[in-house]
Amino acid sequence: MRYRRIPDSDSLFRCCIHPNSFKGKQFARGKLLNLQHDLDKGTILGSLAWERYVPTTKHVHGYGCRVRFIIIENRRAKGQPESTRYIYCGAYQLNGSAVRALATADALNEISSADVVHHIENKEIAHTDLIISLKPGDFDVQNTKTAIVDRLWNAYSGPLKYIDVCDQDIKPHPSSYLSTPPAGPYSDTRSYLYRLWSLIRFRIYSWIWRKFCQNATKSLVV
Repeated sequence: MRYRRIPDSDSLFRCCIHPNSFKGKQFARGKLLNLQHDLDKGTILGSLAWERYVPTTKHVHGYGCRVRFIIIENRRAKGQPESTRYIYCGAYQLNGSAVRALATADALNEISSADVVHHIENKEIAHTDLIISLKPGDFDVQNTKTAIVDRLWNAYSGPLKYIDVCDQDIKPHPSSYLSTPPAGPYSDTRSYLYRLWSLIRFRIYSWIWRKFCQNATKSLVV
């Protein structure tokens, strides 16, 4: 169920999961965002979390931990081996405007539009779709995906590193390998009053959703 377009100035977060976002022990920025190509629709789809429904760092990390467990449950449902240990390592932040800027970026002429839309999935109210529409034509989609990931990496700030209680036995924890993107460390520039209002709004919206909207959910794309 799609609800609304994310404002340009609003923050979005991408969770980092080990081993998905790593190559061996090293963090691989090119694997941070999992982009899926829908050949029939001519779109590329990604997944982010909207700050409106993860209004504090604690909520961001809670979302990331749940994403980790969703990955595990999805693998179990498919009968895939459980030998891999999935670890939530933290998150990176960017604004909605950074995504929409892809449609006018140099060397990405094959993109007709880029957007971020609130889309509750798997009972995760913060889940947001990153939707990139491609122009008809003969071009290498994999190269396009690589260029998109590279552009967005330059727009991220962070990382917001995290070690879950259940992962404290891992030494060194993979979060220690996360790189700082060109935009620098994450800083919450919201005023105290706005952060307080954001938390109150989140609690009101969450209550309304739990009360009336929980049945309108689908699978989470991670």
